[in-house]
This record gives sequence, structure tokens and C-alpha cells, in this order.
Amino acid sequence: MAVDRNPSQIIQKISLNVIDWLFPPACLGCGKEGVVICQECFSKIQVLPKNVCNYCGEFTSKQGRCPKCGSHKPSYAGFRAFAYYTGIIRSAIHRLKYQNDISIGFYLAELLRTELMRTNWQIDVIVPVPIGEEKRKSRGYNQAERLAKPLASLTQIDYQPLALRRIREVGSQVGLDKLARQANVKDAFVAQASLVKDKTVLVVDDVFTSGATMEACSSELLYAGAKEIYCLSLAKVNNEISQIDFLVSNNV
Repeated sequence: MAVDRNPSQIIQKISLNVIDWLFPPACLGCGKEGVVICQECFSKIQVLPKNVCNYCGEFTSKQGRCPKCGSHKPSYAGFRAFAYYTGIIRSAIHRLKYQNDISIGFYLAELLRTELMRTNWQIDVIVPVPIGEEKRKSRGYNQAERLAKPLASLTQIDYQPLALRRIREVGSQVGLDKLARQANVKDAFVAQASLVKDKTVLVVDDVFTSGATMEACSSELLYAGAKEIYCLSLAKVNNEISQIDFLVSNNV
């Protein structure tokens, strides 16, 4: 996995530095100027522990998979997330998702790269989880692309945003259990075989809730001929101890 900076990445970094100079960032936690997240606030982020299930990210005392995933192995080969969906990470995702903050997207992509480097995954293609056309038109962009594109630039891995398309608008996932979420996203995606055939694909999203969307994306990519699928998200809902506002996670 190469990490040398290429010209396009350098230009992008310079552009972001200019934006930060004109509009200095403020810490999402305490408001300190000049940083996205200061060191003190960064230390409070609830990073996922080492011993988590390889498929859903839930804590497990055994390496590999939790009891739930032991009885049902997903179509993807592995999943990782940087932190739990709470506190500053939650605030950062709100900023990315609703304010189109490109600088924050690049900063968060650095965190994703750190998480990716901890794995031994050999990735050929990075693909963002797509959103529906209605949501894209209303929002103007896909927040998963704001993470996946700079991650691909940082790692110099091929970026293919058109490898996966959402072909069916789905209803809100709010309040649905895992089975209902799976039914809700069934047949919602289609993959472009020419872009993924015989390749190991990394699917990137902002928040992982039940895994229903990731599994639906993975199944379509495998059907299109992809060799293996891995999934990476910035945050994961802590289903055991967190009280989550699911209204901001409608497409996970």
C-alpha cells in the first residue's frame, strides 16, 4: 500500500491549507482556533478497542467474530471503524454530512488511513457507499465520497465512485431492527463489473449501524465479480452502551 504523495494530492493539500488560512478551523470540542480537534479533545474520542468482531465491530473476548456473526457470516471479509459514533466524532460527521466541510473530510480521511494501516488488507479499489439521486440533489453531495476520495489519494489506491450505484431509493432506517434494515436495502444497489472484476474492494462509509447497507453493497460487488470485499467506516454505533440519535444515520 503506497503512501507517497502525488501531485494531485499535493495540490489538494495546498488548497485545503489556503482554505484553513482564510477560514481558520475551530476545535469541534472546545472551540480552540487553528485545529479541527485539539489534542485534549482528541484524547476523549472513544476509539474502538482491539478485541472487536471482524464483521460487526462489537466487543468480543475472542479474536475473530462475536456469537451473532458466528452463526451468520456476512458477505464481506472484514470490517473496521475508527471510533464509536459519539462525542466529537459524531459532531465531525454532522459537519461533514450537513455542511459539506471538505477540510474536515480530508482530516477524517487521515483517521481512516490510520485505521486501514492497522490491517493487512491488500486493497485494489476504494468505493464509497452511494446515496440516492433524490438525496444527492437535495444535499448536493455524498458524504461517503468526502471520506473515500481523500483516503484513496492518501493511500494511492484506485478510486472508483461509479463502481457502485444506488438504483432504488429506500425508506428511512430509523427505528428498524437488523432484519428490517436488510429488507429495506435489498436490491438497492448495482455494481459495475468492469470496474471491480477480480479486484479486492474497500467499501467506505461514514457510520456503521447494523451492517445491512455494507452487506447489501458487498453482495452486489461480489455478484459483479469482485474477488473480496472489506468495509471501513469512520464511526460505529455502540449498540451496547450508547444512546444514539438515529435520525442522522438514515442510510446505514
